[in-house]
Amino acid sequence: MNPYDLHRRHLAALITGDHEAAANLRQRLGRNGDDAAADLLCAATAISLEYRFGPGAGLGAGPIDFDELTEFLTELRRAGHGTEPPLDYLAIEAVVRALYGEPHLTEPLEPQKKSQALYAALQHQVERHPWLAENADWVVERAKQTALIWLVGRPVAD
Repeated sequence: MNPYDLHRRHLAALITGDHEAAANLRQRLGRNGDDAAADLLCAATAISLEYRFGPGAGLGAGPIDFDELTEFLTELRRAGHGTEPPLDYLAIEAVVRALYGEPHLTEPLEPQKKSQALYAALQHQVERHPWLAENADWVVERAKQTALIWLVGRPVAD
């Protein structure tokens, strides 16, 4: 399996909540796949957040609706109550706000902390909108397109 297919399958496993498959695929990607995996996770999270905060996440949208953000974080706190290890709500807020025009908020986050926050936001959205998991291939494709825009600066035809 080529690296591109590994990344697609890894992201699909994260979206569908198949933690065992995600861990296996992540191990197969190795350290060389860290940046691409993080970019795709960020892009998939951006896609999922558009259904909460509006279109354009990660693509110049902003500013975020702070009342909606407060409600989102309150939902996460309720859902994550008693979770071990506890979620880092400040990191989650930072990654969400970064996708809506405040990218400087994620600069102090270590890559692992940023990925954990992105995954928490993504999973919350998947729980609220199960069709995201049911259409994981579509989310992966949109995430790929978004990540390519970040890299190239414009949409790229296949």
